[in-house]
Amino acid sequence: MTATDLATYDISNLKLGKRAAVFPVGLSPLMTYTTAGFPKPPPTFGTLSVLQTIPWGMDGNDALNDCVIAGVDHVIARENAIEDTSDARPDLAIIESQYRYFSPTDDGCVIADVLQIWRSSGLFHHMPAGPNKISQYAPFNYQSQTELMQVAAYLGNAYLGIACPESAQQQFAKQQQTGELVPWTVVNGSPIDGGHCIVAVGYTAEGLLCVTWGGVVLVTWPFVTEYCDEAWAILSREIVEHGADTFGLKTALLQADLDALT
Repeated sequence: MTATDLATYDISNLKLGKRAAVFPVGLSPLMTYTTAGFPKPPPTFGTLSVLQTIPWGMDGNDALNDCVIAGVDHVIARENAIEDTSDARPDLAIIESQYRYFSPTDDGCVIADVLQIWRSSGLFHHMPAGPNKISQYAPFNYQSQTELMQVAAYLGNAYLGIACPESAQQQFAKQQQTGELVPWTVVNGSPIDGGHCIVAVGYTAEGLLCVTWGGVVLVTWPFVTEYCDEAWAILSREIVEHGADTFGLKTALLQADLDALT
């Protein structure tokens, strides 16, 4: 597939919104907080047919550059559907309001900034049940296929930032138009359109299963290697309270480092 082959697909309603990656000083990569590293990941995780039934939602990313905030809602949606939690999901007005807090002029968000607020005071304060909060988070090696698989399999999702080529938007548009899975592959000559946030919720031998623009896409491993520029592990309260010891995570040390961030 060439850039010319994809040129006919309309991408005008597929916005982006991830600003340049920032890695807070004092916060170490995830695997430094484990005693012996995570267990070996299973060869595959997640089923495309099941993931496609989850009502992810576009979450305003067709009109606003709010992909980072949309990603938060997609994490909540995944946990509700797969982990059988019942966290409230924000409606479109609340998503837009939260996004405008970070980006009044619609120029996107820094993932690290959103994660810090998500953990400290929470996001979506206008929901009747109160804000949604996570327990901990940490960056990890986005160039390691093994770590990407481990985080997706054992923590449920991986929060990723990519330099998004135009071809990825066109491949998504083609998938939406044809109803058939169109993997994100490296298309030589396709220009970078901006930064984008996607959420990995599974993987196959071919690549990651990721949520973006309200749908599920297969992001091939060569594409990840070429375009991913940041990756974050998100630890829910349930994982920290009931499952972190399984991986030997030093949650007290991670907690202290997060508390020390300015």
